Amino acid sequence: MTDLLHLDARELTFGPTAPDAFAHDFDGSGEGRALVTFESQEHGPNLDLALSLLSTLGTVLALYPDRGCWDELTVRDDVDPGRTHGVGENRLHVDLVDRDRAPRLIALYCVRADPAGGGASALSDLHTAAEDLDQADRELLRQPVFSYFTDHGVHGVGEGMARFPVLPERLDGREPIRFTSKMLPHLQRGELVDGGAPEPVANAFGRLVAAAEARRTTVRLQPGQLLIFDQWRYAHGRMPLGPGQSDLPPAQRRLLKQAYGHRPELTGGTR
Repeated sequence: MTDLLHLDARELTFGPTAPDAFAHDFDGSGEGRALVTFESQEHGPNLDLALSLLSTLGTVLALYPDRGCWDELTVRDDVDPGRTHGVGENRLHVDLVDRDRAPRLIALYCVRADPAGGGASALSDLHTAAEDLDQADRELLRQPVFSYFTDHGVHGVGEGMARFPVLPERLDGREPIRFTSKMLPHLQRGELVDGGAPEPVANAFGRLVAAAEARRTTVRLQPGQLLIFDQWRYAHGRMPLGPGQSDLPPAQRRLLKQAYGHRPELTGGTR
C-alpha cells in the first residue's frame, strides 16, 4: 500500500505534543488512515499504547464488554471461509453497517502474521469509488430502502436500522457510507431492498462494488504493527490466508486484535 501513512510509535507516544501530532497526521496527510509500527514485540504494552493513540481521535468502545476494548480475530478452518474468522477472502465491507451509531474508527493490531504468507488487510476509499459512479447510480443508492442482517449483543453502537441508504446525500464525511459487498448477491435476488426497482438498484450497487474493488489496496500487517482507519470512508476486508491452514496449530495462525471508536467531535464536520 504505497499511499498509506507510515508512523513510528515511539515518536507518537513520547513527548508533550505526541498525541496531537498523531491526530493531526491522521486527519491530514493520512487522510483518515495510518500504519503505526511499534519497535517492541511486547504486545501487552503495545496494545495499551495503541488504545491511547485511538483515544486521541475519539472515544474507545467496548462492543463486547466482557472482552474489554480488544476483540480477537483468530483463524478457524471450520467456518465459512469468507467470514471474519475464515481462511478465504473476506470481501470489502463496513462493520455494523446497519447501526444508527456505526463506529467511525477501527484499529487492527497484529500479534501474529500468517506464517503461510497470506491474510493481507485490504482498504478501499468509498468516497472515490462513489464518485466513479454516474449521478443516476448515486441517486439510486441514496434511497433509504436497504437492509442488512444486524449484529446482536453489541454495545455502544445504537440500534439496528430497519431501512437505510447506502450513500449519504453528500460525501463530506459527516455521515457513513453503509456498504458491504456481501449485500450484492442478496440484492441480485431481490432481497434486502424494499421499494424502488430492485434490478436497477442491484445493478447500481454492483457497480459500486466493482469500483471499490478496483480501488482496493492491501497491507500485510506484521507483528507489532497497528492499522487505524476511518470506516465511514474506507471499506476494509481480508485477502485469503496462505495454503495449509488446517495443518497449522491454532496458536501459530494469524492473530489480530481489533478495537473500535467513535469520533463525536466530527459529527458536525471535519476536524
